[in-house]
Amino acid sequence: MLNEVLKEHDAQFYIQHSGDNNFYYATKFRIPNSAFYFVGSDGTDLLVVPDMEGDRAKRESVVGEVSTLSDLGYFDRLKELKNTKKALALTLVEFLKTRGAKKVLVPPNFPAFLIVEFLKHFEVEVIENPFSEMRAVKSEEEIEKIKDTSFAIIRAFEHALKLLKRVRDCDMLRNEIELFLFSDGYLAQDTIVSSGKLSADPHYIGHGKIEEHVVIDIFPKSRRHHYYSDFTRTVILEDCPEIEEMLDAVIEAQKKAISIIREGVTAKEVHHTVCDVLEEMGYQTIRRKYREGFIHSTGHGVGLDVHEKPKIFENDDVLKAGMVFTVEPGLYYRKWGGVRVEDVVVVRKNGCEVLTEYPKKIDLRSKR
Repeated sequence: MLNEVLKEHDAQFYIQHSGDNNFYYATKFRIPNSAFYFVGSDGTDLLVVPDMEGDRAKRESVVGEVSTLSDLGYFDRLKELKNTKKALALTLVEFLKTRGAKKVLVPPNFPAFLIVEFLKHFEVEVIENPFSEMRAVKSEEEIEKIKDTSFAIIRAFEHALKLLKRVRDCDMLRNEIELFLFSDGYLAQDTIVSSGKLSADPHYIGHGKIEEHVVIDIFPKSRRHHYYSDFTRTVILEDCPEIEEMLDAVIEAQKKAISIIREGVTAKEVHHTVCDVLEEMGYQTIRRKYREGFIHSTGHGVGLDVHEKPKIFENDDVLKAGMVFTVEPGLYYRKWGGVRVEDVVVVRKNGCEVLTEYPKKIDLRSKR
């Protein structure tokens, strides 16, 4: 794909810098320092790292060639210029010149100080990160990693259900969920445990007393393989007819949406299916520009980031086998609060597979 991108833009190099998961996806190498991955139309496949990371990069990365800053003459330039940024920029410029670069491509978050220097020597074009597009379709190995994190979420959620028999505080329950996951090998932050009328704000993480229902949204990543998953259930704890009716509607909307997911369906078809069901049941949706009811997209991609491509909304993106994303309809009314049900699915040729399979309606009223 990168060769096609370079050809399309008549460029000789695409440069990916460290600092986000696109770098890790491309190189399979995690590094806390500045590093650069060069892909060239001439076959260049080069990772440039600080000297202290050279040996580890050669062992762990999947890149064809690894060079250190010393290899490229960085420290000689630093002695002369006494400016780390200028020395780095000129080191990369000289490398590109030796490989015949006339035009280079960089992603939108590429360091500005490097672009400024590059523009003195090359044509520079900022393009949408091609690795973001590539990451939208997962390999079976990646799917297994997301499935692993999904199983961990289910274990944590079942732990939370047991705790709800005695823990009725949002902050305490969140802490217990996140500690459980950490001890299990996963990292969760800002887990949503939201109750009462304030649960009408979809991203309110929740504080204070757990009331008649609670929305639990868990989205950790593995500390070992770094892949996320995402899962939400609304737990009914006391009688509230409006909340229960909303939850039943959301479950039905999600069920219908999941039933149509397969290769070749568009993202907007899935989103509009959710809106159709909810509107038919008398609820407002974002499609009609309402500020209450169903007020967000139907889903988002999940992988090395908890939010990535594809977006399941009013867009024409065509679903491909291997895409992994959430299906998470919700309803939110300030008068009663909010409900949401969320699962992660993987698109297959003739349907989809739910990776977070678990009962949709959780009712603990009779178990207290």
